[in-house]
Amino acid sequence: MRVWLALALILALGYLTLHALAGDRSPLRSMERWGLSFGAGGGILSLGMFYLAYSGIPLSPANVLILTASLLGGLVVLWIVLARRTRRRRSSSSDPSQIVETLPLGHPLSSLEWTSLTVVGLCIVIVFADALSQPLLAFDARAIWAFKAKVLYFEQGIYNEAFLDADRLHAKTRYPQLIPLAETFIASVSGGFYEPAFKLLFPCFYVSLILLVGSELSRAFGRRYALLSTSLFASLPVFTIYANGGAASGYVDLPVAFYATALATRLFRWLEERSSGNLCLALLFASLTVFTKTEGLALVFIVFLATALAAWLLYGKPVRSLWPLPATALGALICLAPWFLYQARLPVVDEDFVRLLTLENLIGGLNRLPYILRSLGKEFFLKPHLWSFLGISAAALFLRSPKSAVRSRFSVLLWIPLLYVVVLCAIFMVIPWKLEELFPVVLTRVIMHIAPLLFLWICFELGNSGLLLRKNGLSHDS
Repeated sequence: MRVWLALALILALGYLTLHALAGDRSPLRSMERWGLSFGAGGGILSLGMFYLAYSGIPLSPANVLILTASLLGGLVVLWIVLARRTRRRRSSSSDPSQIVETLPLGHPLSSLEWTSLTVVGLCIVIVFADALSQPLLAFDARAIWAFKAKVLYFEQGIYNEAFLDADRLHAKTRYPQLIPLAETFIASVSGGFYEPAFKLLFPCFYVSLILLVGSELSRAFGRRYALLSTSLFASLPVFTIYANGGAASGYVDLPVAFYATALATRLFRWLEERSSGNLCLALLFASLTVFTKTEGLALVFIVFLATALAAWLLYGKPVRSLWPLPATALGALICLAPWFLYQARLPVVDEDFVRLLTLENLIGGLNRLPYILRSLGKEFFLKPHLWSFLGISAAALFLRSPKSAVRSRFSVLLWIPLLYVVVLCAIFMVIPWKLEELFPVVLTRVIMHIAPLLFLWICFELGNSGLLLRKNGLSHDS
């Protein structure tokens, strides 16, 4: 029961944080707010715990609970203040800002819509049942993330030999600590270090990602198409049954996918709406993306670069008006300054990409490129047991109209995956591992980071192509 209390606290904290950051400047729809809440809450708590540890304050259960209560109390007070200001503003204005739900309940659900909801529900039940049926068994889930959580919980801090002494070797010493800190929070609230409880974190991220994808689709299309597409996304085998990276595995690739998708969609909303509230949320999710896994830094750079290019080339914004994007990215990195300072003290016992990604190494790794491209092709097109028809659908839609694919207003959702694949190719060209041994265990997981964005692009492209929908999408009663 205490584990569920910890998850509820994470959700509540995230919900209040979103209200504080966005407020009525960027009205979040109900499904959107709930979809973002859990990830936001887990990230805020992890950052707060890291700041405590960085300051030398022990991460004892008592201190963790005091931090949680302080954050919740402060956000509740802020909620009350903002609510009063909003009521005064609306009472003096004849144009109240009301949020209209995307999926109106006044229209009865069709059999196809009920089937789609049933599929989503069954997938969620399967993932939670899988997570609860067995302890942490996957290697990375134990050797990287749960190990760090165990050190944080029992040592109650980050200044210890397990992290700082190179002779106390463990895997990926310099990896960010968002997930280990979130697992430490669960242990602190539940009263003990119980590894099976940690696995519940990841199905929660899975549900959040489903809600996030569904909310984006429901903004643009009718209820039937949004529900059907969301059910297809929820049932992707790579999320539901993949033992070495899926939603029940304890790997962090699903949380990375969630945070990267949250960041990209907030910036896409900013392109569409130009609201400062979306930039505030983008700053938060950019920080959390970087703090989740090393690849997050590359993802954040790519997302902001692609958004800037889209604003200039697709939306016709002058370059001088794009200053909020680098300012937001810089703000996200400043929030992580303590982490970067601490990370610089950690021993380097794995690959150092900053030193590896040189022109000389890239030229020397060109002989690897054919094998990398073949492996990517097999991953996208010859693994329907993991990706269903995701890669085939993306390729077919791109080839149908390449110009439209790269020039439509939502093509930024395609640019980000393409740029990320280019970066991955560069990394694989210089990484000091045998690719034949590396790819079977990592290639699927790194592609997972950008799979939700690629799926969203497919849905937008298909929905606006006229193949299945009218030009502006299905109506709600269709």
